[in-house]
Amino acid sequence: MSNKNYECKLLQWDTDYFGVNSARVNLNGIVDKKGQYEIIEFCKNYEFVTISNLDNIKENNYWIGKRTAAFLADMNIQFLKILGDKPDCQDKKTNVTNNLSRNEQIVDIARKSFNYSRFFNDPKLPQEQAKNIYLHWTECAFGQENKYFVISEREGNVAGYILFSLNEDSSVIELIAVDEKYQGQRVGKSLIHTMESFVIDQGIQKIKVGTQVNNISATQFYTAMGFKYVSCGSVYHLWEIAGRL
Repeated sequence: MSNKNYECKLLQWDTDYFGVNSARVNLNGIVDKKGQYEIIEFCKNYEFVTISNLDNIKENNYWIGKRTAAFLADMNIQFLKILGDKPDCQDKKTNVTNNLSRNEQIVDIARKSFNYSRFFNDPKLPQEQAKNIYLHWTECAFGQENKYFVISEREGNVAGYILFSLNEDSSVIELIAVDEKYQGQRVGKSLIHTMESFVIDQGIQKIKVGTQVNNISATQFYTAMGFKYVSCGSVYHLWEIAGRL
């Protein structure tokens, strides 16, 4: 169900992972009363709904608070980098691959990383599931043609990785993590530069990435790497709630 101002869809991945019937509502513009009613009726069919007010539109924040029992779980900020020439610095120990077989060193890095997530802010989600969601995300990407890994090695070990995907005109960073033993050794910079070279070769000139507003180290890193802030959105969680009509 969708129109120019909103999109409603089932989330099969979330349904399988959390074990509850899950959906997502993306708000792209101001939703009128008719649209609000349709969204609320849609939400009644699911146990867990993520509502993303993509540009933090105040009118949408108001009716979400007034007509539903959804609560604010996250403020998400989006960054964009427009690519030009390939980076001069090329790291021979950092490479891009897809259809990657399971790599236990990557799994271990994923298990120990990702301390910021809207799922940690939801008391109705089991903490173990919230903690391991990005680990599961990484594991699901192994063996997939449309999932790309940038892998950086140091001393024969995986020092960090980026998981990303390609769209028609842009690439999207899904996850990035550096092993704590190698932090501060320019691994993150090498990962980004290697990804840039790869996507330029694919004829793509944009890299997009999002992060939580309170993840200060991530925002500082992306800014230092030449990414520009483009938008901020509010993300709500709604649990088995009939809207107050």
